Amino acid sequence: MAIYKTTSSKVILRKIFRDLNPNNDNWVDDAIEWIGEALEHIGSAAQLEKKVCLVPISNFKGNLPSDLYYINQVAVNNAVSPTTENELTELLTQVKDIQTKLADDPDQNFDQELRNLNSRIVVLENIYMSNESLLTPLAYCTTNFPEALHCDNCVNRSAKNKECYYVDTDKIKTSFTSGQVCLSYMAFPTDDDCYPLVPDDISYKEAMFWYIYKKMLLGGETPVNNGINYTFAEQQWKYYCTQARNAANYPDIDRYESYMNQWVRLIPNINRAMSGFENLGTRETLHRGSANTYGL
Repeated sequence: MAIYKTTSSKVILRKIFRDLNPNNDNWVDDAIEWIGEALEHIGSAAQLEKKVCLVPISNFKGNLPSDLYYINQVAVNNAVSPTTENELTELLTQVKDIQTKLADDPDQNFDQELRNLNSRIVVLENIYMSNESLLTPLAYCTTNFPEALHCDNCVNRSAKNKECYYVDTDKIKTSFTSGQVCLSYMAFPTDDDCYPLVPDDISYKEAMFWYIYKKMLLGGETPVNNGINYTFAEQQWKYYCTQARNAANYPDIDRYESYMNQWVRLIPNINRAMSGFENLGTRETLHRGSANTYGL
């Protein structure tokens, strides 16, 4: 079945304490990282959270979000005034300056200033993304000599290409010098303590349990004297890993309907990316004898 809810990693830790009654708790901090590893191994989209953020571009590049797992799409809003864009860039610069000051002297107090800056940034970001129809998706750069990567003597200034982006070493690099890009991406959700959230499903809970157990055995720990060896724990992990992935990827009725509308078509539409795939699951409707065709 489809999975909708998540639960904290603390639930998995309690399950291990309850089921195993281990001799010590030296493994708890490592278990948080092991849960993250197990989620990456399972690799289902249902365990990820869709996010949208603005990335300021300066000198052809910008920093990717720290929690990014993979990118859905990148767009720009050409209707936003330069004043709004410049103000947003200035506010983000002020936040970076405060972060630098805090790194040098953690005892300084900038709480009130940061709250004010963040409030203004949120307002400007909402203005930037308020009208999705004004967002223009960026294509991925295919040239071997992009604007963002050149030396003074080999840049191809005479090329006439559409705006594009590419990703390189934790940076998003663009064909334009400065501005803002709207980034839609997937990330691992976390709770208030920054622990990873796990899909609330019994297959996931069992998969996490056996992944942590086998890692404990691999490190030489013997949580309990029950005769379970690494080979058995590895087999159980593989079984529940597959079961969890299948459970998460199983669609519900509405997603089945969306898939059907995407595939049962007479007229292909290859321009879905330009609208952010907004109407990808809209049913195609053809009217015989009429010049109008809807749902394309």
